[in-house]
Amino acid sequence: MLAVKTRAGEPAAGSAPASDLLLALLVGALLLIGSGVSLHDDFRIQVSQVDDQSWLRPEVLVLVLAGSLPLAFRRIAPLTVFAVIGAASLGYQALGYSPELLPLGVIVALYTVAVRRRPLVSGVAAAVYVVGLSAGALLHWTSLDDDQFFVDLVAIVGTVSIGYGVALTRTRASLAEQRAADLARSQDERMRAAMEQEQARIAREVHDIVAHDVTVIVAQAAAARRVFDDQPQTAASALASVEELGRDAQDGVRRLVGLLRTDDEAEERAPQPTLERLPLLAEQVRRAGHAVTLKVTGSPYRLPATVELNAYRIVQEALTNSLKHADPTSTTVLLEYLPDEVRIEVRDRSGARTKMYEGHPSARYGLLSMQQRAALLGGRLEAGPYDDGFRVAARLPVGARSV
Repeated sequence: MLAVKTRAGEPAAGSAPASDLLLALLVGALLLIGSGVSLHDDFRIQVSQVDDQSWLRPEVLVLVLAGSLPLAFRRIAPLTVFAVIGAASLGYQALGYSPELLPLGVIVALYTVAVRRRPLVSGVAAAVYVVGLSAGALLHWTSLDDDQFFVDLVAIVGTVSIGYGVALTRTRASLAEQRAADLARSQDERMRAAMEQEQARIAREVHDIVAHDVTVIVAQAAAARRVFDDQPQTAASALASVEELGRDAQDGVRRLVGLLRTDDEAEERAPQPTLERLPLLAEQVRRAGHAVTLKVTGSPYRLPATVELNAYRIVQEALTNSLKHADPTSTTVLLEYLPDEVRIEVRDRSGARTKMYEGHPSARYGLLSMQQRAALLGGRLEAGPYDDGFRVAARLPVGARSV
């Protein structure tokens, strides 16, 4: 069953707009004029004589006012207004006066009921009025003839049909507006979620790419400064490594800037790192004075690009944290290839730095970044103190793989 709601912009309950008041006065005037016009057999219209002033009688004026003035409140209480006007119309005929050519007041009130109430309600209201007309004619309480009854019946049925059509059109328009608003809201939410996801991804890339290179640069620059006077050759080698890392960092920043661009220009970007670059990564950390041992077990095979990139970043972040937060020590990187997953373990040894590592804000962000990367692949990452050091262990499913 169709439920019809009040449309926006219509008067609120408790107020009668000036348009409805003017409509009520117009209907009253037409009813008063129509009290001297009647419809006879064969649809012949007869106008009363001038000296017939029955329309000036008090009861006629009262019934005409009762059949028109309530229309000023038709939007506030449509059913009540229809009941009053319908009763006034039937009462006018019961007093022996010829019915008006068209029951204007009844039509307007019934139209309002059909527009603002459920179809069942308007149908019952119309049926009650038609039953009243039929009973008055059959019991000879009114002077309603066959032709006038047919005109009234057609008017009532047409009014209910038109009112229901208008209500249905309004409801469909309201539903369409609501669907459009919901769609726009859903698109905004998806866009906001995509933006947040992209911001988080860029933040991870900034932290994992730039932070690692800058950390190694700082460590090697400090080492070069300490041995500059006594071992100039070693200092020069460290500075050369700093230059190389600086170029890598520059490429990383350029790639991140390319992610933020909105135009369609083609940018030259460095290729995404893979696990094949782990020996180079370990060598960079060694040059910074941090011993790194890389062990690979199982039969290596090419992983999906997303797994390759995130696995490399996890190892890179773990080595960066070891270099930043640990005393000079050794770190072991274990990469194990299994048929359906790749296991990564980065474990360092330094008993004096565990508390400092756990309490450092950047360390917490690095751990969060690694956990997000593992979760992105449907894997799992564990990190925490282990023996006299710290351990990061990740299990990354690989799905379909190629040898």
